[in-house]
Amino acid sequence: MEQDELYLKKRFLELSRRASDKNIVTFSNFLNLNELHIFHQISKEFRSSFQLSGGYCHAERQMAAFVPDALYYAWEYPIDAVLFTPLNVKFAENLTHRDVLGALMNLGIKREMLGDILVQDTEIILFCVTSMTEYIIEHCTKIRHTMVSGRIIPLTDFSYQPRLIEKESVVSSLRLDTILADVCKLTRSAAQKIISEGNAFINSRKIQQNDYNCQSGDILSVRHYGKFQIETSYGTTKKGRIKYRYKIYS
Repeated sequence: MEQDELYLKKRFLELSRRASDKNIVTFSNFLNLNELHIFHQISKEFRSSFQLSGGYCHAERQMAAFVPDALYYAWEYPIDAVLFTPLNVKFAENLTHRDVLGALMNLGIKREMLGDILVQDTEIILFCVTSMTEYIIEHCTKIRHTMVSGRIIPLTDFSYQPRLIEKESVVSSLRLDTILADVCKLTRSAAQKIISEGNAFINSRKIQQNDYNCQSGDILSVRHYGKFQIETSYGTTKKGRIKYRYKIYS
């Protein structure tokens, strides 16, 4: 077991123990897909119940809340949503997720303090740990060459519907290696390499079995390639190949 993974497991167990012993809600930082996989692996060992949230229902990066059984007070996730807009829309660049993340990393902010980053036209919505919000708004005033300003938006007022591009295709089976190769436009061997290296996730859980059978509604996340929603197959061709649909998160 790698040292980082061992530390993370101990950290989860400690947060759960503290929640149970002190009857308080404890929180992790934002967890990436691999960390979420480790989290689910040991969830049966927790001494408290738990919940996960990234600030909105489609979040990929999520924070764990460890909740004691006899909790007597209301609580909220220490998550803020910050809206960034250009000071001058006319001269704003077409910024990307990487541009935003780079600007924040240059401020010395650790990745685990940041949740998802949503770029929609000229608007950017960042989810972050509440303790970092003021610092981010004050210091993140420029992304690439675009001057921006940030402000908090209430999570209760936030709604987001991801842009999905629907595709139809035909495959020999619904095995993970076959589906991954098809949606990412790779060879079967390249897809199998991605899976064996632990870079494919179904519903936030790492899957390293090529023969995992994809189900309707599965969310497939592939590092460096993107996220896809697998839809139900709808019949076969005359040669017995499977027709199916999938959606690309754009």
